Amino acid sequence: MISGTNGLMGAADGAFLLQKERRTDSAATLDISGRDLQDQRLYLKRDEERLAWELERLETEPCREPPDPVLEAVAALVTAERPEWSGTATDLTAALGVDMKANALAMRLNVRAWRLSYEYHIRYESTRTHAGRSIRLTMEPPQA
Repeated sequence: MISGTNGLMGAADGAFLLQKERRTDSAATLDISGRDLQDQRLYLKRDEERLAWELERLETEPCREPPDPVLEAVAALVTAERPEWSGTATDLTAALGVDMKANALAMRLNVRAWRLSYEYHIRYESTRTHAGRSIRLTMEPPQA
């Protein structure tokens, strides 16, 4: 329905297109397309009592990101026995035993902080003071 680089999709990174056969139908498809998104089609049914769309089925299974060795190493460092770690990026590079520069490690953790929290339940905080930058990793209880 939306294709090419002119018009609406020319400036967008992604699009969600909800389609129904007729305006009054309670069944619809949601097509997802984008630069950083896996193309998907979701089949939805409208719950008239709750006035919400419910997922009936997916046309394709969602893509899973492969394990990140740096996040795995952080998860091995911050455990229930040692629920907190703090220090500089250089200290963290040494503690993890990874072969990367300290600034590259800090940038990688900044970008993947959401994944570290969601998958490993570890909060990443980076602060800057007159003494320099420091990183703090804290184990969080899983959300129910």
